[in-house]
Amino acid sequence: MYYRLSCVALLLFSIGFRVDCLQLSNCNKTDVPLIPDAELITALSLHNCSLPRLENAFFVRFGHLLKLELQYSGLTDMDDFSLNGLAKLHTFSLSHNNLSTLRSWSSEPLAALTSLDLSYNRMAKLRENSFSLFPQLQQINLGSNQISQISEDSFHGLAHLKHLILSGNRLQHVDSTFFQGLHRLSNLALHHNLIESIDMDSFESNTHLRSLRLDGNLLVSLQFLSQRGLARVVHLNLSKNQVQKLEDQGFSKNFELQALDLSHNNLTELQKETFSGLDSLERLNISHNNVDLVDAESLQFLSSLIQIDVSHNRLTTLPERIFQANSQLEDVILSHNKVKALSPLIFKHQNHLRYIHLAGNILEKAEFLESLSPSLNRLSLYVDLSSNRLQSVSMKDMLHFRYINLADNNWSCAWLVGNLVRKLPPSINFSRPWTVLNNWSEKLTNIQGVDCTEGNTNRSIILLNVGEVLHNEKQNCSSGLSFDGANPSPPPLTWPKIPTDRFDSRSVIIWMLVAIAIAFAGLRWLRRFVDRNENRTGEKLKALNNMYVSKLEWQPIRKDHQRS
Repeated sequence: MYYRLSCVALLLFSIGFRVDCLQLSNCNKTDVPLIPDAELITALSLHNCSLPRLENAFFVRFGHLLKLELQYSGLTDMDDFSLNGLAKLHTFSLSHNNLSTLRSWSSEPLAALTSLDLSYNRMAKLRENSFSLFPQLQQINLGSNQISQISEDSFHGLAHLKHLILSGNRLQHVDSTFFQGLHRLSNLALHHNLIESIDMDSFESNTHLRSLRLDGNLLVSLQFLSQRGLARVVHLNLSKNQVQKLEDQGFSKNFELQALDLSHNNLTELQKETFSGLDSLERLNISHNNVDLVDAESLQFLSSLIQIDVSHNRLTTLPERIFQANSQLEDVILSHNKVKALSPLIFKHQNHLRYIHLAGNILEKAEFLESLSPSLNRLSLYVDLSSNRLQSVSMKDMLHFRYINLADNNWSCAWLVGNLVRKLPPSINFSRPWTVLNNWSEKLTNIQGVDCTEGNTNRSIILLNVGEVLHNEKQNCSSGLSFDGANPSPPPLTWPKIPTDRFDSRSVIIWMLVAIAIAFAGLRWLRRFVDRNENRTGEKLKALNNMYVSKLEWQPIRKDHQRS
């Protein structure tokens, strides 16, 4: 029997009130009844224990228990009244076990229970009134089970339920009766199921729903979004489905929506009325689709838009007025498309831009950087134009950006060299990392390089700081290597250090300076020694003179008095 006590007997001042928290691991079922002072324990956690079955009234001795966790314990069955006696329990977790059936496990209601975690079990079906004896539940986690069926009144009586997690199950259809009566439900997670369709009135009574996750399913149509129950949704995740088309005004009733994720679908176009009604939308993600057509007024209703991600699509161009109504834009992500040209005035109305991502396109010019809004703070702007086809840019417009990445473009060698010889600020980057073999050390070296074109020839320029390259001082530079004119070896990345004689001219000069310094130091010390001796001799003579004078002054004159 092995016990691991995580927290024990806390004394609160002098009133004798004890709060015990006990954690056991690698225990057996027979160890639990042997726990002393069970009536004082308020939190009990059993991890990696051998508990295949719990009998009736198994925790009856733990009358003051507030939190109970039985995780990773191989639990497969619980008797009908195994939770009897836990009237004060408010948090209960049975995650990572092998339970296949959900029951109340109590003869009386657990009126204090607010959180129930049954994730990572083997439950396949939710029966009617499954939670009838847990009327105060606010959070239920049924994620990562095998649930494929939910009965009509499975969640009946849960008037206080706010968070419901059903992710990672096998649901194929969302019926209108699943969540009926859950008026306070605010967060619903249905991601990573097999959902193909959703009834139009599935969320009709969930008028307080704020977050809905449906990503990782098989949805094709989004018509269910027009129902009244989703009017207050703030976060909606529909990524990784099979949606091919967005209906006009399909989001017109989601007027409080702030974050919409439509990434990893099969969308091909954005029409004029696609996002009608989304005046509060701040973040829109349409990345990893097949969008190749965007209407010039498709974003006109998104006046509060802060971030838009249309990366990894098939865009070849963007209308000049596409962002005209989005004056609050901060992040624009258009990377990994096929955009060849952008209008110089495309970002004319954006005064709050922070990030412009255009990497992985086929841009040949960057004239839009010359026509940015005069009110824009360029010192806070990050621009990524890497992996395009730029041959030259106007450097005077880029000197004051926070950072601009210009690596991996088709630069003209003459233009590039002319700019590299200038002292450019560190906020401008032309280079990309290379890993090459150093002939002198036979090791891989990380360097920076720039590609450019000269006529029809591709060239590479290595940007190397010789002082930062490490060398092996013991390597043999004497050469037994012969020059092969047919296969000349490339020059080394850095010149090797040339060994010199031990007594060369530099060494002689250094030693002479050292000797002179030592001589001066010796003379100075000798002078101080002589001065110190002279001072001592002078002080002794002065002391003797003082003694002689004092003797003369204090001699008695008795003969004179006798005469008088």
